[in-house]
Amino acid sequence: MIFSNLRTVEIFAIGNELLVGQVLDTNTHWLIRMVTGVGARVTRAAMIRDDYDHIGDEIHAALRRGPRLILTTGGLGPTEDDLTLRAIARALNLPMHLHPEALEMVRRRYAYLATVRPNFSAELNDARRKMAFFPEGATPVANPNGAAPAMVLDTRSEHPDGVTTIVSLPGVPDEMKTIFTTTLQPVLARTIGAGGYIERTIVLDKGDESRIAALLRDVQAHHPTVYVKSRGQMLEDGLHLTVVLSVSGSDLLAIREEVRRTEEEAILGLRQLGYTVVRVLES
Repeated sequence: MIFSNLRTVEIFAIGNELLVGQVLDTNTHWLIRMVTGVGARVTRAAMIRDDYDHIGDEIHAALRRGPRLILTTGGLGPTEDDLTLRAIARALNLPMHLHPEALEMVRRRYAYLATVRPNFSAELNDARRKMAFFPEGATPVANPNGAAPAMVLDTRSEHPDGVTTIVSLPGVPDEMKTIFTTTLQPVLARTIGAGGYIERTIVLDKGDESRIAALLRDVQAHHPTVYVKSRGQMLEDGLHLTVVLSVSGSDLLAIREEVRRTEEEAILGLRQLGYTVVRVLES
């Protein structure tokens, strides 16, 4: 089977700055591509205000849907409105504790910064210590590029395995990306595993999208694991009609073969309809 419904992910970008238009949420787009790239599937993504009730409502609703992994970004910093971990703890009725390992991560970061910035204090004041308070049962994950550790917490849910893992990442894109690609990898391996994603774009000369609808419906029916979608797309040499084939899964060889067979059938049908295939792009 190319796709397992056990490897599902929901993503929540948390922060008032996102919802008033001060900051563009690029984190979610990046995470979706990373998750899809290992053959898992994002079933929901949302932006949430820095609000206990809003965050709690989304966490409860997600656990009822039962994804294997929930990724949150934002709200891990030292200020009072950075309340993601407290909101998760409140939603799950868990006490917050000062986590010794997380505190050591924070201490090391500020000690390092004191060595490279003139007149910078390494003192662990209350605001800095706040970043080491975690819900009971949670585990910190080192942040190589920042002060706030990420958090991992396993909790009961409606997932078929009975467990959803919540991972909270910083909102700073550089920190979030570095954690995801380095220190978080063991958590990702045990939750959504390895795999791959293939996307092939059949570029056509200009044409009427409605004329190929029936063909693509048949192609989709013959290859249900591949997502088949047509759209007008502006490429470097102008506007084209394109047919995009995408598939993800844990068996990279299997998904490559399936997308190849889908591509062959689609191109044959398109040519029979009188379309010219300009080129095929892979990503």
